[in-house]
Amino acid sequence: MNVFFKIICVCTLLLIIIGCNKDPKLDGAIKISQMERTSISEKILKQNKDADILCVYGARFYKRAEDQEKYRQVDLKKNHELGEVRKEYKNGYIFEDYMATKLQVGTKIFTIQGKMQSELLLVKLGEKYVAYVYEN
Repeated sequence: MNVFFKIICVCTLLLIIIGCNKDPKLDGAIKISQMERTSISEKILKQNKDADILCVYGARFYKRAEDQEKYRQVDLKKNHELGEVRKEYKNGYIFEDYMATKLQVGTKIFTIQGKMQSELLLVKLGEKYVAYVYEN
């Protein structure tokens, strides 16, 4: 029993050491993603410092569509809930996933059905849905 206990302790210790080891590839990917988000957000905010934008999918930015009536006429159907706004952007912050400039924390974000699926998101504001367009 004593030998079995020692083996279990050694295995547990090894798992802890291996699990705490940082992966340099993962760290590099995170830094590249942050740089990409920063570059895209700076470009958008340079064009319009009051832009209503939302970051999802790592580094994809969606901007509130100016012509909402156009998208109401298309009769967009929501597909599934993608998530919700987790943080509000403040000047000087680095954009993160599910961060927005104008939307409140907790605002629900939905994907849409159909061929424009990757180009548009719907955001629930009160009782209505507002279209956000992919900004590349």
